[in-house]
Amino acid sequence: MKCPGCGGRELEPDGDGLLRCEGCGEIIDGGPAWGSFAVAPAEPASETAVAPPHGDAPVAEHSLQQWQAAVRLHGTPGRTLLLASQEIERLGDALRLPTRIRESALELFSEALRRKLVRGRQTERVAAALTYTAIRQERLPLTMDDVAVASGLGRLELGRLYRTLARGLELKVAPQAAADFLPRFAKKLQLADETARQAHLLLRQAADAGYGQGMRPGALAGAALYLACREAGEPRSQKQVAQVAGITEVTVRTRYLELSRLLLK
Repeated sequence: MKCPGCGGRELEPDGDGLLRCEGCGEIIDGGPAWGSFAVAPAEPASETAVAPPHGDAPVAEHSLQQWQAAVRLHGTPGRTLLLASQEIERLGDALRLPTRIRESALELFSEALRRKLVRGRQTERVAAALTYTAIRQERLPLTMDDVAVASGLGRLELGRLYRTLARGLELKVAPQAAADFLPRFAKKLQLADETARQAHLLLRQAADAGYGQGMRPGALAGAALYLACREAGEPRSQKQVAQVAGITEVTVRTRYLELSRLLLK
């Protein structure tokens, strides 16, 4: 079985008959229904925006505050949208998301509401899943674990809901790339810019050699930084790298050894 997101085969049991891809973090149904949702590279956003409740302008022209003011007067759907916007703002503050991500998440929620995908689900949970969707669409270096912690949802539940909504909204979301995580990880580890650049070069060389496909991008980024640190004489422990990357020390060590054997022959 392959991951529909990245094509990787590193699938680990994640409970309730589901599998988690170590490459991109996708939550995959173990049964035959999982293959019905294929993730493909992102396409440019449609110029047709979802209209706000009194909508004579696209979402991008409305601040979250303007949306909130409008939906207060728009009945039950409006109140649901208001509650979602408040949760999206809360998550945005917790994760330090730019305005465009918050607005994109709210636009996605509005479309999910129109398609009746919110019915029977808790508004805040849907808002969290669609915030993660917006993050993925913009390729921000934030993981599902980051959003799960900020939202209070379990990773399994968040992943399942993300996939369900993405399928219902017919979205195409590009897999995350290891290089996207380097600046954030390097900053947390307080590494020199040159060390981060060396890690980026290592990732590019690894990709040219065919290494890394189907692997968890955060793990690959962490291993590249760990190797770059050792080569630059700017050592960081495997424990430090693991904590920053949200992986185990064993994963850091395994990926580091694989990279070093491949690139430092």
